[in-house]
Parts: sequence; C-alpha cells; structure tokens
Amino acid sequence: MNASVVIAAYRGLPGLDVQLDALAAQDCSAPFEVILSDNEGSDELRRHVATHPHRQRLDLRYVDSSAVAGTSHARNVGTRSARYGFIAYCDQDDAVYPGWLRALLEEGQRCDIVGGPLERDTLNDPVVAAWRELPDPDRAAVLARFLPITFGCNLGVRREVFDAVGGWDESYPTAGSDVEFCWRVQTSGYRFGYAPAAMVAYRYRTGLRETWHQVVDYGREEARAAKQFGAPGRQWWWFPVHAVVVAATAPVWPWGWSRKRRGAWVWVTGNLVGRIAGSVKYRVVYP
Repeated sequence: MNASVVIAAYRGLPGLDVQLDALAAQDCSAPFEVILSDNEGSDELRRHVATHPHRQRLDLRYVDSSAVAGTSHARNVGTRSARYGFIAYCDQDDAVYPGWLRALLEEGQRCDIVGGPLERDTLNDPVVAAWRELPDPDRAAVLARFLPITFGCNLGVRREVFDAVGGWDESYPTAGSDVEFCWRVQTSGYRFGYAPAAMVAYRYRTGLRETWHQVVDYGREEARAAKQFGAPGRQWWWFPVHAVVVAATAPVWPWGWSRKRRGAWVWVTGNLVGRIAGSVKYRVVYP
C-alpha cells in the first residue's frame, strides 16, 4: 500500500526542514509522497519546496490551502490532492521516527484509521518537557470515557474512509479537530487501530502565554466534541480534585516559583478553564 503524507503548513520555515529530514530518513519500502498544504499561501515556502534537496526522495509537492484559515481546511485540501490510498498526517514542527510510516501502513492493513504515540524529550528542553504529560505510548488514549483518539500530528486513514465521512470538519479549525475526526470515523462504523512503533517526537509551545491559549482551546473544543457525540466525560469527582490541584500548585506558593512548576501549573489550570468555558459555551457538563 502506497501512502501520501500530508503536512498542514503555516509559517513553517525554517523549522519545517526538521520534519522533512525525518521523513527522508523513513525506512518504509512502499512508495510515498509528501504534500505541503500551505495555509498561508507563502511564495517563500513555494520556492523552498521547488528547490528542496529532498524534493525527489520525498516526491515533495506544494498545494495552496490559504482560501480558508485553519488546519482542518489545510488537511482537506492536501488530502484531496493526494495520489495514494492511505493518508498519513504529521505536523510541520515535529519529527517522525524512522519507522513511523511503515508502522502506520502495517496497522492500516488491518484497520481504517490508525494512531501512534508521541514523545516529549527529543525536541524539548527538560524544563518545557516537564510541563505536560503525554498518554501512555503502549496504548491508544481514550478520551471522555468514550472512544480512543489519536492526535492529528500522528494519524493515518484510508482515503476511501476520509471520503466516506466527508473529511475533516472545518468548523473545528484547529483544537478538537482530531478528537471529532477520530470519533466520527468510529461512529460511522470504521475500525480504529494503534501502532506503538509509529512514534513522533512532539514539540511543545515554549511560551507560557501561548501554552495557556493552546490548552484552553483544547479543553473548550473537547467539550464541544463531547456534546456532539454524547461522550460522558470524566467522573464527577475529577472537577473538585482538579480544582484542588490548581490551588495547591499555584505560583503564589514558594514551591511554584520555578519556570518548570509555573509551566505545569499553566497546563493544568488552562485545561480546567477550557473545560469550564466549553461547558458554558456549548451547554454541556464536561468536568
């Protein structure tokens, strides 16, 4: 089975080359192409792709997806220009492991949508890496006590399944789009698979402000997806426990003054704020 790798790009230079180097190092024997779907419409990126040293190795192509802002639109445009029957998504600022595509394709022989794990140590300094825990790499994460999900930066899907469900929902421009897509594929009757060997080195946001905005968006849009699919969410006692953790680790206490502790507090607190905001906005209880 051949594959099309789709990268939703936005102001991706120069960091994008780390991911392209990682894709050029794949140990996959099946033919594959790489499509850069540019949500900015950058002439600089277009020229960069046209002269890139990995252009032939990756069968690298540029498509313009700047007509509508958002990662979901960029992924849709990239996917609909793909030549092959299996679509693999990764992000511009991460780095896939050498066995990533091979592992996704192998699991994709048995399933319709496939995920893999993330690791935080390769691309982040130790302080930033400590801000946020990632799911157990040996098994797929199950969100909101409902169905398994995988992150949009490490996801594979059969093209026929993508077409059958209508692609990515562009009303979720960024946050929550992968949750919604994974759940919609599964509730449409398709099989979810997980490939532990399809590892991606994941890059965190390094600023506290941008980290806050990211995690609040995650929590809010997860609430939206939970309401859309009738997911029960966490058990009721999670909310008071979460609130106590936020208060106990707040940077007003001496043990919370380091950047490592402040970053972890921003992530935990932002998640709680996002869940509350989503519960109010979408009229759903999402603790």
